[in-house]
Amino acid sequence: MIDLREFFNINISADRMVAELVYTEEYLANQELEVTAESVTKLLAEYNIKYGIQQSNVDQLVSNITLEDFPLKIAKGKEPIHGIDGKVDYKINFHPEIEKTDNWNFRDVMQIPSVEKGDKLVEISMPTTGVEGIDVYGNVVSSKPGKPVNLKPGKNVQFDEKSQSFFAEEVGQASMHGNLIQVHPVYEVTDTLSMKEGNLDFPGTIVIRGNVPSGFRVHAGGDVKIYGMVEAATILAKGSVYISEGFSGLHKGYMEAGENIHIGYINQGMVQTAGNLYVENSILHSDCVVGRELVCERGSIIGGQISAGETIQVNHVGNHMNTKTVLVLGRSHKELEKLEKLEAEKKEIEDTLEKLSIIGDKLSQTPNLESNPQLVATLKRQKASYDKNQAQLNSVNEQLRSMASNSDLNQAKLTVTGNLYGNTTITFGKYTRVMNTEHAQVEFELLRNEIYMRSI
Repeated sequence: MIDLREFFNINISADRMVAELVYTEEYLANQELEVTAESVTKLLAEYNIKYGIQQSNVDQLVSNITLEDFPLKIAKGKEPIHGIDGKVDYKINFHPEIEKTDNWNFRDVMQIPSVEKGDKLVEISMPTTGVEGIDVYGNVVSSKPGKPVNLKPGKNVQFDEKSQSFFAEEVGQASMHGNLIQVHPVYEVTDTLSMKEGNLDFPGTIVIRGNVPSGFRVHAGGDVKIYGMVEAATILAKGSVYISEGFSGLHKGYMEAGENIHIGYINQGMVQTAGNLYVENSILHSDCVVGRELVCERGSIIGGQISAGETIQVNHVGNHMNTKTVLVLGRSHKELEKLEKLEAEKKEIEDTLEKLSIIGDKLSQTPNLESNPQLVATLKRQKASYDKNQAQLNSVNEQLRSMASNSDLNQAKLTVTGNLYGNTTITFGKYTRVMNTEHAQVEFELLRNEIYMRSI
């Protein structure tokens, strides 16, 4: 029987799922070679190929094959079928945002996901285990089981094991934070907030039908909706904040949201949101930190410092008086300031450690050190001080690592649909560009480590 190894090789794919027959130079010189089924079987056995042999291709090799038919698939394994992840079937819409069509009215800001007692909120399906495969060597190839759904019932929510569903136990607003499903009852103030109610601290949603005067504090575990205006007060919400009029903070008021903020205007206010900030009119002399997108399409940003993690869309920036205005993309200006302080602190600690190390080395090399109680005490203080500073350095380094930027500056963008006036500073991460002349309808991006401006 002819030994086909002189004329053919078998290549096995990296995943061991495909075996292909290729010819050698010896075969080119002996194309009239008579190949038998037995010799092919022997060749496969020598390569230890046991599963998925393509009999039709073996027959072709034996009876009638041309060079164009190579490489010839001689065996094919059975691919494993991986398990399907568990799925979540939402029975209500957990997102209060309204679809922004061409006719979108800025004041139409939300639809509260309200539920009645007993309403089904979410139904989940269990993952599947999958089906094992077999490679061309006959080995079992394990399948990956699907991942289960990681959801937990929170306040006023019950999970029914039989139906694999979550149900509301109270009337209120359904919300989902991370993997926790909750129902928050709504607390409503029917007029302007006053000493009758005092400061509000409520785990659900707060609705105020009037204004929030200076000095008050409103803290909600859900959303805050205010139908009037906010003066120099503090508004905190784990959800979103909706203010029909505006925020006149007098450089004392503070507003923070875990999700989005929708507002008429911001004047001398401090604002921070992990999500988006939508401003109907203008932002004046304020300090704003926005996690994702800032939209101020019909108004101006004049003065102050404004940061957005992703994009800023604004009509006008600055004014004819060239009021200094700072816009920061990709990271917040507060983070940049903290990073600068941490780097300075790190340098100071490292310098101190170097000096302490020199002192320690000199003390340790002192002859008859142990017979001098004063020097021994000094060395102990040096070691204690060194350990303390080393612990501080480790803490600073940990903070620097935790603040490592995950933002993609190449995706950040500033769009000015109206005028951009002089004395405007634009920053993308560590890159800064100062605009001293007026421009109209421009867009800024970071390209090849430079802040690039183009007309729109």
